[in-house]
Amino acid sequence: MANSHKIAVIVNPMSANGRTGKHWREIETRLRKVLGDFTTFTTKRPGHAVDLTRRTIQDGYDLIVSAGGDGTHCEVVNGFYEGNLPVNPAAAMAIFPHGTGSDLARGMGVRKIDDALAMLRARTITKVDIGRVTLTLPHGGTQVRYFLNIADFGIGGAVAERVNGQTKRFGPFLTFLYAVLRTLLTFRNPLVSIQIDGELFETRTINVIVANGQYYGGGIHVARDARMDDGQFEVYVLGDIRLLTALRYLHTFYLGTYLKYPHLVRRYTGTRITAQSDERVLLNLDGEQPGQLPAAIELLPAALPFVVPNALS
Repeated sequence: MANSHKIAVIVNPMSANGRTGKHWREIETRLRKVLGDFTTFTTKRPGHAVDLTRRTIQDGYDLIVSAGGDGTHCEVVNGFYEGNLPVNPAAAMAIFPHGTGSDLARGMGVRKIDDALAMLRARTITKVDIGRVTLTLPHGGTQVRYFLNIADFGIGGAVAERVNGQTKRFGPFLTFLYAVLRTLLTFRNPLVSIQIDGELFETRTINVIVANGQYYGGGIHVARDARMDDGQFEVYVLGDIRLLTALRYLHTFYLGTYLKYPHLVRRYTGTRITAQSDERVLLNLDGEQPGQLPAAIELLPAALPFVVPNALS
């Protein structure tokens, strides 16, 4: 099976604050030892990985390896689709995590480069769930986007906007913590109308998390019970949490223990979430900030053949 695929590696040289490009020759050499023959495609601009992925699949490549961070992986999975349809349902995706946060990999138990290389060497493929979002663009109109790991809206979208506008040279933990603290100082919790699998309610919330994976924001363990192959999202609706309360409980979000505090959060499971607000509420999809509410988030069960560690197969 290891030699049965036509393999493309989509590399983002700007990921990990430019370290991926700086060390790419070394990385590429190590990848060839476990993957064998492959063709490298290098991104030149934001969004380019979407186009490169779609084109390589159309050209007959059936294993696409995303080399970069969570934003790169998100772009690559979007390249697997043309509108609402997969370009090739049999094409599989793999990741070589080399980014600021690498939260998707962390949730899969892939913590080190050697873990990633072992996963690629074994090449165990299973079908995972992904999310599809119909979102509102900043200047009007709608767009369909896909995500692998976590979508959220509220302060999460505002933090993503800030992170993508600042340096990431201090590493994932400090980068995201600084952005969270800066955003908390001025963020106003919006009033949002939410529907989860038909249950409709209105609430003022600091953030709503729709989780397919477990980690985001550079290691925040927000969704301990989330699985990428269980056919449902974990949905966490945080309350009208203000600055001092947020600071007091901030460590519980990093540890994933905040669910013990029902005055902070309500937990749901679901496959379709819609949300709207009269206020500007930004979305975050796997670390990218593509748009805002109104939005509809739906689960596509077992939609994507994906290379996983043997322990997850």
